[in-house]
Amino acid sequence: MNPRPAQETVDSLRVTLQKLEQAADPVSDGQDVAELKRILLNRIAELETLQALQPEEVAPAPAPSDLPPIAAAEEPPAQEAAGATILEKLN
Repeated sequence: MNPRPAQETVDSLRVTLQKLEQAADPVSDGQDVAELKRILLNRIAELETLQALQPEEVAPAPAPSDLPPIAAAEEPPAQEAAGATILEKLN
C-alpha cells in the first residue's frame, strides 16, 4: 500500500478541521476539541514545512543509450601550427 501524497493529506486535514470548527459548540466543547484542533494544526504545519524543504522533483537523467552520438570534432589548423612552433623551439 502506497502512502498518500503529502498535499492530499494536508487538504484532508484542513477539511476535517473546517468541519470540526463548523460543528463545534464553544460552550459545550471542552479541552478535548481544543486539543484535537491543536493537533490538526500542528500536523498541517509539519507537512507543509516538509514539503517546503523537499527539493523540486528533477526529471531523471536519460540513459546513456538514449543520448545522441557525439560528433567528432577536428582540431582547428591554428592549434596544429602553434603545436609545431612549440616543438621547433624545443629542438
